[in-house]
Amino acid sequence: RDFSERCAQCSEVNWGLTDAGGFYCRSCHNVIERTREAVSADFVCNSRVQTISKGSRDRKEKDGGCEWYVCEGFQLVLKKQAEALAALGVSPQMKDEVLGRFWRCYLQKSKQAYCIRPAGAAAKASATCESSTDVDSDPGTPSLLQLLSESEGDLQSECSFASSTTRLSGSTSAYSGSVDGSLYLKERSREKLRMTMPMTLSFCYMALLWLREPMTLSDLLRFVVEGHIPYLNVFQHFPEKMKLYGLDLRIFCVESWPAYEEVHDTMLELAAFLDLPRFPEVTPSCFLHPDMLCMKYLMEANLPGE
Repeated sequence: RDFSERCAQCSEVNWGLTDAGGFYCRSCHNVIERTREAVSADFVCNSRVQTISKGSRDRKEKDGGCEWYVCEGFQLVLKKQAEALAALGVSPQMKDEVLGRFWRCYLQKSKQAYCIRPAGAAAKASATCESSTDVDSDPGTPSLLQLLSESEGDLQSECSFASSTTRLSGSTSAYSGSVDGSLYLKERSREKLRMTMPMTLSFCYMALLWLREPMTLSDLLRFVVEGHIPYLNVFQHFPEKMKLYGLDLRIFCVESWPAYEEVHDTMLELAAFLDLPRFPEVTPSCFLHPDMLCMKYLMEANLPGE
């Protein structure tokens, strides 16, 4: 019969398959003892079950996916978080005019884009050579550098750093849906400010401070915990063409809420790394002024009148 049981942990019906044929919940990553042999083929097709690959994985055009990079994934996350903040009342200019500029500056400073030779380009070229795929011989196939330089640089597009029509199957990682998933994890262990999920909130908080929005870091984290801002299950917001599996799960899937100190300290390091100018001054009439915050917290405490 169809395997449509709900997950015991999250109550979702969203199953994936491991190489061993066992089922795992793609929402909370809970692994159960049920195996694939007990499930009909119709259910597997209808539910778009994805297998976690441990060996080589050929990317065929018919799978409907496009090649994408880890920085694209984080750009999508920032876009969704900015849209959620706008829905909560934050200024609409935050997404493109502030957060978008911070993000472009970060990509340039970290040499991931908007530079002469983006980081990872050499690794991509090496992977291409190993697979005997002569990408440069095809004049109709845009290079990574061309795709980065031709991007408009905002957070509007779902996939602005790689064309959905680009098919460079030889350069795609066999262990992740992204092109540079394995390389990114190696570099993240060596580079302190390599992008992580908690850093997306550092970017958002930095943009909120720049605009002097009436939202503290505690408010931001509370909205995250309450589910108003995508974070814990942000992979659910990835479009179908951006296949997410394998090592990508270690990058984008988090199992705990971000710590206040981590987000705050990373924000300070980011501001220094980006060499940002002095932030707008917090005046006595600004919501973020200590006097205003004290009044806010006293009202929230709802202390007795006497």
